Amino acid sequence: RAPARSHARARAHTMQRLARGASFALRARPSRAQTRRFVTSAAATAPRKPSTSGRGRPDGGRRAQSSSADVVQRQRRNFDGEQSANLEDARRSALTRVVVARGKANMFLDGNPIVYAGAIERVEGEARTGDWVQVTDHALSPICYGFYNETSSYSVRALSQAWERGCEDGDGVVAQRIREAYELRRDLGLVGNERTTCYRLLNSEGDKISGLNADVYGEIVVASSTAAWVEQRRDVILRAFADVLGANTKVVWRRDEKMYEVEGTPWEGENLIDYYDAATGAKVGEAVPSDVKVLEDGVQYAIDIAGGHKTGFYVDQRDNRKVMREIARGKRVLDVCCYTGGFALNAALGGASDVVAVDSSESALDMARKNAELNGVQDKVNFVRADAFDFMQAEIDAGRAGSYDVVVLDPPKFAPTKPALKKAIPKYVGLNKRAMTLLRPGGILITCSCSGAVTQERLLPKIVENASRASGVSATMLSIRGAGCDQPIDPAYAFGEYLSVVTARIA
Repeated sequence: RAPARSHARARAHTMQRLARGASFALRARPSRAQTRRFVTSAAATAPRKPSTSGRGRPDGGRRAQSSSADVVQRQRRNFDGEQSANLEDARRSALTRVVVARGKANMFLDGNPIVYAGAIERVEGEARTGDWVQVTDHALSPICYGFYNETSSYSVRALSQAWERGCEDGDGVVAQRIREAYELRRDLGLVGNERTTCYRLLNSEGDKISGLNADVYGEIVVASSTAAWVEQRRDVILRAFADVLGANTKVVWRRDEKMYEVEGTPWEGENLIDYYDAATGAKVGEAVPSDVKVLEDGVQYAIDIAGGHKTGFYVDQRDNRKVMREIARGKRVLDVCCYTGGFALNAALGGASDVVAVDSSESALDMARKNAELNGVQDKVNFVRADAFDFMQAEIDAGRAGSYDVVVLDPPKFAPTKPALKKAIPKYVGLNKRAMTLLRPGGILITCSCSGAVTQERLLPKIVENASRASGVSATMLSIRGAGCDQPIDPAYAFGEYLSVVTARIA
């Protein structure tokens, strides 16, 4: 599973290549030729037959577009009276100006929050890492405001467009972004929800606060910092958390050591993880919690914030786990790469006749067993420590092909970067092929990828199609989903997408 900070490292790798100065356009979907280039067919030696999933279509049978730019032309941005006045005020700003080269402005006008080094023509004035600056086009027309970094390829992380109000005060913008993110979760029904006490509060670029992710677990916030400016303005961020969540809020502050090095500000402190009182900014005189109890749609979970993956729990799969509970009644379910048991627990609570949950981590399984006990389903789930590939192959070799009604695959990130796809795709195909073999005719496959490179290229449906051909079965796509609505995506920043979840009927 890929933590949010790993996605940031993958984006940094990509942006470093972009920083060499090449102009590019973000596309919503790859062309068919691009998709074929990335997907390695596992059925090269098998007879090819028609697939019900729409062969050649990267979105699994739905009508595909080779590129959004081919169909939807970019529209010129219009401004109302207040926005025009704000732009005029921005022209008189005394802030340091970061001037992008001719022909580079449109992507930032459209809202892309990362101003990479190769797009910059010059800097007018003095600017050090962490300074709040204004970004302009080559003619000095204001575009956006953000935090500057003098050493990173992420030269400016923009948090505000120039036509917004109050852009001159960077700390004020940070507090405003956190309040807006909180209000969105409140409007989504997550704040004050007695059945769900954990959710994503900040989703980095998706909430226009690049470099910071934060998950809420009751009265504890786990913040993941991947940018120099975030560390420098920790006190501002902590106060903003207290303002929206309450004075009793505690914050676990996680630093991404590798991203800090990429940012040119290696962490030299004593700990990569610290525990703070949000209201005072002081460190809490106790250890980071390793057993926090939360609810998700009424299901109880124990969260290991101190030592767990990501921020301790995969809040991104909430909606997909709920689907499992809805379809599980009377079925035999296999949950592969179960981590702390999210899908398995929901299957058991949904009335599954039998649930097998597999993971290679004993510590994850210990937590999963504890979660099963919390929900009273410890006798309904059989937890097995094993490698995912080895377990499924052993089941097949033991003559248990076709013995499961539902199989869930939620593997770790096989493709941390785009170049890794060549080796990763055969792994995804092989994993899905084994799952399909274990399913009865008409069984349901729920397969996931948390690799941004797979999701951004819309490859998972194609992987499922290839695996079905290699298995001699057909796949009907039932849904293609991603993370929950508390993890918004900025359409101007495609790199924010990382999770794909395909549900398919296998026959």
